[in-house]
Amino acid sequence: MSISIHIPFYNPNPEKKEGHRNLRRFDYLKENIENLKTLSIKNDIFVHTHNEFLDDKKLDARIIKHQINDNDLDKGYLTWKCRSLMEEQKNDYEYFCYLEHDIKFSEDNLQYWLKYQDQLDKKNYHLGFLIYEKNNSDNKNYSIHIVRKLNKYLNIEGKKFVINDLENYCCFWIYNKDQFHKFLKSKWWSFKKRAHNFRHNYGITERSSIGFHSLNMNYFKATLLPEIDNQPDPNCFIEHMTNNYYDKFSEFKNQNYMDIRGVCTLKIDEIFEDLKEVKDNFFLIKLFKLLKWNFRFISRKFN
Repeated sequence: MSISIHIPFYNPNPEKKEGHRNLRRFDYLKENIENLKTLSIKNDIFVHTHNEFLDDKKLDARIIKHQINDNDLDKGYLTWKCRSLMEEQKNDYEYFCYLEHDIKFSEDNLQYWLKYQDQLDKKNYHLGFLIYEKNNSDNKNYSIHIVRKLNKYLNIEGKKFVINDLENYCCFWIYNKDQFHKFLKSKWWSFKKRAHNFRHNYGITERSSIGFHSLNMNYFKATLLPEIDNQPDPNCFIEHMTNNYYDKFSEFKNQNYMDIRGVCTLKIDEIFEDLKEVKDNFFLIKLFKLLKWNFRFISRKFN
């Protein structure tokens, strides 16, 4: 088995320190690459950057410098630059991964994915992950993107899989070769269509990170999270190493925002509640949501 891992590294101020640990972006990148090199399958790491800062750094990765103007760089277009090389590699690896520099994908995460992804892929489902941060005040881990509890599940071969129909964005994606080839052939690979989650469009960098499983796309029927003892499988959680979101929108706490302003609302053991089994009618649900999204301007007139 082998995997190609591509990491964009935007580093306009190399010595700036951030996050609870007060480290440079390079420090998080280096720690993450060292972590990735411990994966139990053969892996090649490609870091896509825009300046000379990494030229003299010792990293177990191939560094690719892109020519990009300041305006496009500030907008986030560096995150698109890896796609031409990934496309060239389409027949060289069994798995493909796009990863933000501070998202710490671990061996436990890999084994979780290998355990479930074939089973779900046969039924056109996407296996979900959840990104977390630690609140350094109460020492608890909080889910970054899930701001409302999930309560619907499917029974697949005798196991509960909870449906993440709220927000399945998780700062990275990983697909097998077949999924990746279908992604390459789709209108979503080249960003000709905007990815969204029926509440808002994703920005430029988020459209890179959401990959082929945004809620409005039509390849995967749904994103599912395996349930163990009424909680998500513990190996679905991935650490956001910078750990800088928990207090970022503190002024919006307890205001029930469904976007990034509601970040770190739920502890990781609070995500599932009152689970109810539902049927596989995702085609109709998605059709209804797409119609509602496309004609959302009508509802706004009456608000």
